[in-house]
Amino acid sequence: MKRILSAVLAVAMLAGTVGIAEAQGRNRVQVDQRGHGHGAAVSQKGDRNGSVTVQGGRGHYAQGVQSGYNNFLRMDQYGTRNQSTTEQRGESNLAVTAQDGLRLQADTRQNGYNNVAGTAQMGTGHRAVTDQSGANNASAIIQTGNGQDVEVRQRGEGNISVVVQSGYN
Repeated sequence: MKRILSAVLAVAMLAGTVGIAEAQGRNRVQVDQRGHGHGAAVSQKGDRNGSVTVQGGRGHYAQGVQSGYNNFLRMDQYGTRNQSTTEQRGESNLAVTAQDGLRLQADTRQNGYNNVAGTAQMGTGHRAVTDQSGANNASAIIQTGNGQDVEVRQRGEGNISVVVQSGYN
């Protein structure tokens, strides 16, 4: 029942977003889900924002929220029961999340302009959080193996963060 409600909510939000995007002619949303039991929701407010969500496997959940101008987010998930949440506010922000394995969780929040965030997890049971506020900040998180956990928080301007973890926790 919970998955059905999540799917209905995602469809309702997506339908509203697509209608707005068509009316403005500038925001773009693409969602491609395979397998079964997925939930996806994308909301965009502003102009020239773009979003791509591709899931795969089964039981994934993805949520994207953008407001402002010229923001882009992409979330790919392939294995099973992965979760991705991205929220961007401001101008010219870019967020990319990839994930593969099982029970991976990625949360990205960006506020400001010209911020870039990465995240690529492959194994099982990882959690990655990127939280950036300000201008011209960059972050990349790559995790392989199992059970890695990382949080990056950057405030201000021109911050750079790179985290690479491998192996098992």
